[in-house]
Amino acid sequence: MKRLAPPSARPSAASQIRTLREDLEAERAITFFATSLLNQNTVGEVLWDVAKNCIARLNFVDCVVYWLDHERSMLVQKAAHGPKNPINFEIFQPIDIPVGEGIVGAVARTGQPELVEDTSKDPRYIKDDAMRFSEIAVPILLDGKVLGVIDAEHPQKRFFRNRHVTVLMTVAALCAQKIKQVEVEQAYRQAERQLMETNKRVAETKLLALRTQMNPHFIFNSLNSINKFILQQDADHASDLLTKFSRLMRQVLDNSKTEWVSLRNELKALEIYLELEQLRCDNKFEVRLYVDPDLDLDTIHLPPLITQPYVENAIWHGLLPKKEGSAMLQISCRKQQDYLTIEINDNGIGRVASAQLRSNPLTNHKAQGVKLTEERLQLVNEMYGVAARIDIADQYDAGGASAGTCVYFTLKLPYS
Repeated sequence: MKRLAPPSARPSAASQIRTLREDLEAERAITFFATSLLNQNTVGEVLWDVAKNCIARLNFVDCVVYWLDHERSMLVQKAAHGPKNPINFEIFQPIDIPVGEGIVGAVARTGQPELVEDTSKDPRYIKDDAMRFSEIAVPILLDGKVLGVIDAEHPQKRFFRNRHVTVLMTVAALCAQKIKQVEVEQAYRQAERQLMETNKRVAETKLLALRTQMNPHFIFNSLNSINKFILQQDADHASDLLTKFSRLMRQVLDNSKTEWVSLRNELKALEIYLELEQLRCDNKFEVRLYVDPDLDLDTIHLPPLITQPYVENAIWHGLLPKKEGSAMLQISCRKQQDYLTIEINDNGIGRVASAQLRSNPLTNHKAQGVKLTEERLQLVNEMYGVAARIDIADQYDAGGASAGTCVYFTLKLPYS
């Protein structure tokens, strides 16, 4: 038969109820803390969550959460509840404790919890903002390594019990696991940022390479025409062409220094280019340029030389092969809602007839500039997300015959 303890040795009903109530409150605090941790995304947020959402619910009057600075071998006060946290997320007169010193330092060194019933009898006790007679400190451990210490004090002697140690060890374990998750996520985000930065640098390098490939395309064609006039001993045309060519080169070189140029500078380069082409082609085609007065030419920016290859294509493969009627190139720049639209419209022979001509080896011309521009637009969209695009539409007259080609360049505004 089990012998019962004498009535005087048995806990009273009130004491049992109080213990059950305290255990229930501790369990609720741990459950609340575990749920609250789901919303924390940094180590600092986790530590403050320990102090504000967990320790407070355990009805402790004072608590400080320390973080171990391994380089300095110091414990740094990172979060608090009670007098050390007068407002918001600030700590009143924070102190650092060397590993091995004080009760907190001892816990950091050994990785074992400490419960001190009377701090006045423990020479290790370090007074912070006020003297308190009970102290409990538990390590925050991850894979056997001390990350920090949860330290609570109370003005009453023998306030803390072994069950408090158990509760705080559970809290510390939850805290450590969340910190591990946070650090893994931060490392992943850092790696992702580095990868994005690397990809951006690669894209910028490719973009620069593509821009530099555009300039020789201009130079070759223009110098070839100048050479033709020189061989023909046409000094006037050669001089005019050389003057405009030099102006164009200066503008192109200026525009090619950056990834984005103002619409004003882009149109300036395009106008000089068109003047140059008209001289080269003995004014065999007419040009009309319209700019929407609502466009701010200095604040709107776009990649340099982005439309020139399509203008060149319209001239050499659409207008110049045309045998009958006037040859007209119309370029219009408009603002349509949040987009810049540049329309390049020619009344040339159309893409089908042009493709047939280019199938002949004697008339074939590889539209390298157009291909490079498409690659540039792809890179620009990947890097800046400006929804830049080129659309090409064939045009027909009332009888269904080809009446030219229209190229639409669109770019989301604003970009400066």
